[in-house]
Amino acid sequence: MRAFSDLEKQLVRKMVELEDAPGHLNSLGNVIGSFYGATKLPEHCYIELISKSDVSIQVKKQALDEYGVEWINSIDEDISKKLITIVALFQYLENEKLAYFVGELGLESLGEVWADTEYTRCGFLDDDLKPLIFRYSRKKIFVSETLRLLEANGFKTDEELRHEAEIGSMGKQLKYTRLALGITIIGLIVSAVLPMFLTSSVDIKNIEAASGQQSLEAIENQLHLLNEHNEAMIERLESAILSLQDSVDSAASALSESHNKKMQPTADGGG
Repeated sequence: MRAFSDLEKQLVRKMVELEDAPGHLNSLGNVIGSFYGATKLPEHCYIELISKSDVSIQVKKQALDEYGVEWINSIDEDISKKLITIVALFQYLENEKLAYFVGELGLESLGEVWADTEYTRCGFLDDDLKPLIFRYSRKKIFVSETLRLLEANGFKTDEELRHEAEIGSMGKQLKYTRLALGITIIGLIVSAVLPMFLTSSVDIKNIEAASGQQSLEAIENQLHLLNEHNEAMIERLESAILSLQDSVDSAASALSESHNKKMQPTADGGG
């Protein structure tokens, strides 16, 4: 499933909203009101639907005379881009069976047509776009439960939701691994230092009873034993730190790799 643009998300939300609103018709004319306001289209124009090959933008003659050609070009560009986006979205939803377009409404226009107002026909719409606008403008829209669930989940697919759950789980694992590393280091430091104080205290009392050369030899022997003990504890401490650090690095690497895969664009992504 491809990604959705912000405008497409807005349109889908409006489709779901209309589906759930009693007495409201879920149709293209009402859907585009989500970004054109109550008038559905800019207040000075509407889209006339005569046939599949005869679809045009009708602009109030008074507005055209007042604002000029540059204004009408901007109106055309705005309407054309949004209609192309809508048509492409509807085609995708229909092909993927995410929405169904049924019936025949028999509408002759999109937007509000003012009585006793003279309009000027503007043939800006592409010929390939006209039959699609004509078709979707006259259909009722029914939203599938899949699309409804997708909208409720912020347009995240099942795969994306599973990925986020995996990222969260790996983040917790990394946190606990770091905590274990800290506790282990503290424990090893205590186990290395505490015997030194206890051994030194006992042996020094024993040595106090000796004298002369024997005292010196006893002290040297005791220092040698303490040195060997310290070296062994340091090796154990370094080994434990390296082992736990490898675990942290492995978890962090897996987390980073999973995040990078999530950020890679898909072949059919866009919007």
